[in-house]
Amino acid sequence: MINKAEDILAIANFVKETQLRYGNPAGIDPKDLSEWSKGLGLKKRGETIFYAGMYPYMGYAETALMLEYVVKKNGLEFSTLLNWLDKAKYLGYEKNMKDLIRIIRSPVARLGSIAGISSDVLKTLREIAGGVEERVALYENVLRKGVKVLMNGDIDFAYLGEDEPDSGVVLHTFGFLDEFKDHALKVSEKLKSLGVKRIITMDPISGIVFKLFYPTFVNDFDFDVRHIVEVLKPKERMDIVGQVVYHDPCFLARHWKLTEEPRNLMRGAGFKVIDPPNNRDKTRCDGGATEYQDPIGSVRQSQIRLNELISTGEKNVVTSCPACLMLFRVGNYFSKGDAKIMDIVEVLNGGD
Repeated sequence: MINKAEDILAIANFVKETQLRYGNPAGIDPKDLSEWSKGLGLKKRGETIFYAGMYPYMGYAETALMLEYVVKKNGLEFSTLLNWLDKAKYLGYEKNMKDLIRIIRSPVARLGSIAGISSDVLKTLREIAGGVEERVALYENVLRKGVKVLMNGDIDFAYLGEDEPDSGVVLHTFGFLDEFKDHALKVSEKLKSLGVKRIITMDPISGIVFKLFYPTFVNDFDFDVRHIVEVLKPKERMDIVGQVVYHDPCFLARHWKLTEEPRNLMRGAGFKVIDPPNNRDKTRCDGGATEYQDPIGSVRQSQIRLNELISTGEKNVVTSCPACLMLFRVGNYFSKGDAKIMDIVEVLNGGD
């Protein structure tokens, strides 16, 4: 399937416009993005903050990738869906990822025939869009487990809630560097105004954006940025409660150079950790960063890597990055696989 330049540009501009207008690439209200933290009793201010990063909107991102994959597999273009969304703006729908999913689920979906989408394809799209809440809940639950792990580790931190700014990574990824610089300056000023000095995150992509990218665009960006596997201390446990195969995320292994820390934490939680082919800094990419420009190629790459992981004989697959989690879940879904895809914090919570 050839990805037309016009379609790739349409996707890039769609993401840019959504990010600049709403402050995140999914077009979600910041209050909704922070809903996962309700009832946890987290402080809202502190020098050390927990940064949720991409996790709160990954359920929408996963759904969008699945939709685009189906569209592409059926010989259509993503711009077809965008044109569909344009036609629905007169009915109160906005041009963002959230409303794209919402419209596919609604009675307005009959407009799909106007956009050239067959009834069979539309049925599949509606089935996928109908599962968005379940996917959102999954990533939110992962965040809650991450917070629980930090609390159990006696680590003092706050969570900014709806005041948490998005890193703007999509602007950097798609090459909108002027917009990224402007965004980074605003984020830096906001974090400093809130008294933040240290950032702990489960999201290695957003973390590297802060750790490596921001300092090249923002003077005096001197926050101490840590991934959760750096700040947790391994427990000493002799009994084995389970077994997993671990995928090293590119950003964590190559940029952050954190490969032994996640393994030591899982072993300390009682898990035997199996290394797949191509591990640590030689890890194989699972299709990240190109998922919306080339969804078929990206999903295929995730399936290739997933097959490598389960070739070890272990189907409990663990990673420590929301994008990797998403891509493996989508690859597993379309290959009708039976692998169990988990975030590392789920393992540190006993594999629940």
